Amino acid sequence: MRVCSFVLCHGLAVIILVGTLVPIGLGQDCPVSTILRVLDKQAQPVMNATAGQLKAEINGSRANISSLFPAAKTGVILMLDASGSMKGTWNQSIAAAKELVGLAGEDIATFIFDERIRGHAIGRTESEKLLHQWAAQTPTLGSAVYDAMIDIASRVTTRNAAIVVISDGDDDISWHTNEETKSLFLRSSWPPVFGLILDNGQSKRRDYFKKISAATGGLAIYPSSASKIPAATEELAAMVLNSFDITLQSSRPITAGAKLKLQVLEADGADGKLRRDVHALYPVEVAGCDSRPGTPAAQR
Repeated sequence: MRVCSFVLCHGLAVIILVGTLVPIGLGQDCPVSTILRVLDKQAQPVMNATAGQLKAEINGSRANISSLFPAAKTGVILMLDASGSMKGTWNQSIAAAKELVGLAGEDIATFIFDERIRGHAIGRTESEKLLHQWAAQTPTLGSAVYDAMIDIASRVTTRNAAIVVISDGDDDISWHTNEETKSLFLRSSWPPVFGLILDNGQSKRRDYFKKISAATGGLAIYPSSASKIPAATEELAAMVLNSFDITLQSSRPITAGAKLKLQVLEADGADGKLRRDVHALYPVEVAGCDSRPGTPAAQR
């Protein structure tokens, strides 16, 4: 029987980044805010999408787009897997982590983990120091990817944040399963999960991680060789750092776990024809309606 959480057992530091999560509530006037990313066929961000090009549904009913604009800079939570299975790609993992830190700038928190959190740093300079310290280490222990993701995500206070995991996707010690992790992220409106999965095609659990990233509005990239890791890292960073803030207006009250569907239309969207050259990333569920300032839910 588990008697303490991953954080309480191992003393994980609290992440504090700029911003707050939108509180959730229910009601007849039902705005729903979330983060949307639009990628082209080359997985590059598309930032010229307009509200008129979007078609939205919540639980199968049409939802109006009340606002769409480029989101504020993304707060990046970088998680580097230092478990034994990463030994063969450790140098490449450190290099990719350093590249991501450089691209994210000061809006970053970095965590090193295996069976527990081994180190953390806030900001670019401290993150670079942490990675430099770990570059000479040899990974040996097991991996609790899911538990670490849950405990870190539960402490994020930034509305536009993204978790980026550098790992081989394997988890051999977590208390939580893949499905439990995915459900918690959706139910709690936690940040999307992006993955740079360095397994050289060998991981038996690559699909497990892909399910979490896709459901939360993120994406997992699987470079096929060491030589392709730098380009994959740059590609992933571009996805993470470019997003839209979108607010929908539901035609009826919704409950937790409502299914969200967003599609990008051609041109002005007048004929309802979908764009086939873009891919929209967003959480597949919403936890409920946003609470407006002054409502009981917003005051808690």
